[in-house]
Amino acid sequence: MKTIYVVDNVNRAGLDILEKNGFRVYEKNPSLSFSESRQETNLEDVFAIIIRANRLTKSDLKLFPNLKLIVRHGVGVDNLPLQALKAAGIGLTYTPGINSSSVAELTLGFMLLLSRHLQLLGTPKIEEDGTLIKQKTVGLIGYGEIARRVAALLQPFQVKLLVYNHRPKKLLYGELVSLDTLLKKSDIISLHIPATAETKNIIDDKAIRKMKKNAYLINTARGSLVNTTALYNALASKQIAGAAVDTLDDSDSFTVEKLTKLTNFVATPHIGANTSENLISSSKRCAEEILRFKNGQEPICSYF
Repeated sequence: MKTIYVVDNVNRAGLDILEKNGFRVYEKNPSLSFSESRQETNLEDVFAIIIRANRLTKSDLKLFPNLKLIVRHGVGVDNLPLQALKAAGIGLTYTPGINSSSVAELTLGFMLLLSRHLQLLGTPKIEEDGTLIKQKTVGLIGYGEIARRVAALLQPFQVKLLVYNHRPKKLLYGELVSLDTLLKKSDIISLHIPATAETKNIIDDKAIRKMKKNAYLINTARGSLVNTTALYNALASKQIAGAAVDTLDDSDSFTVEKLTKLTNFVATPHIGANTSENLISSSKRCAEEILRFKNGQEPICSYF
């Protein structure tokens, strides 16, 4: 029996569909490495892998000699060995668009939280008054599906919307501007771009120095987009007003710990996509992609 190897916590809706269609589903114990999981399942039987945020390396890939397909439950693929997959002829599909509303709503929530200085009881009181989002200038770096949802959600607030995208696109809302202009003019800056070599540390000391002193920074995309040390220095010195992130480059654990103690910094543990509606839909889409692949049909969304 062919096995579907599930790396992360995935909603049962799609897994049940796979089992009903004759697959064995193995949900990896998070305490085990890929190699150690051989104690629990035969990796030679693995037909497809469903993976969310966990990293799969080129070495890990060699453990699955009969692997045909990887389904990324989500959008970013910086956690996967793309060149090795291509070389081995392993298919890669992903689920763009499904989590867009979930992440966009969290982004809007961050904007409200920062601008109004919302706090939990028992945390240090912030003395400054909050501000309105209404009629402020919001800058979106990137203009994919999530950014477009954010732009739509912001319309009732009558904001001035600035957009920077490395490939100019026709906008339903807002004005296309340079990155330099966006950084200088925005009251709120929100990141919506993938993690690549070109986008790594796109928000660094130099970028932050261009931002307004009362600006807020939001990152619901990828941790590598923001230089952690630069962010800490800017928040600690009140060079910018605040930041909220759903993902963080945690390679410098000492700086991350210092960040979490600042009253103008908010972080969530990469839960932007974690709404029940999204998790069910994404799980079902993963199952659909596997069944289409098995039946020789075109994928709904292939990465390459």
